[in-house]
Amino acid sequence: MIIYEPEEDSDVNEFPWTVTFEPSGGDDWDSFICGPYERDHAVALAEAVALEDEEGGVLAIVKPMLPALSSEDVAATIEELREAALEEDEADEDETVNGTPVDFDDDELVEEEPEFAEAPSPEEIREGMARQYRRLLDLDAE
Repeated sequence: MIIYEPEEDSDVNEFPWTVTFEPSGGDDWDSFICGPYERDHAVALAEAVALEDEEGGVLAIVKPMLPALSSEDVAATIEELREAALEEDEADEDETVNGTPVDFDDDELVEEEPEFAEAPSPEEIREGMARQYRRLLDLDAE
């Protein structure tokens, strides 16, 4: 599972969230995206599917949906992400231990305990989706 973890007080936590399910390992099937969900529902659903898959062939990726309303918004976001990635790459190049560069290996990923004991019920998901759509459409503002 890959879960985007924003800061607790980040506005991103209020955005709608999606879960992308895709094959992992030797499986061969088309990936698909589910949502929008509230963050906790997205994480719980992803955990329930990916962690309980006995074959280990499901990767769940939980990410927020950014509220871009124009191509200019999307282009600006891409530019910000490119700049952040460049800064991160430069910082990684600077990391050394006793003068030797540190090589971070994805094989050393830490297994985490599930955040949620069970997936939300269909009713809870519907209620969460309704809240997300109201936020997206700003129906509560009037």
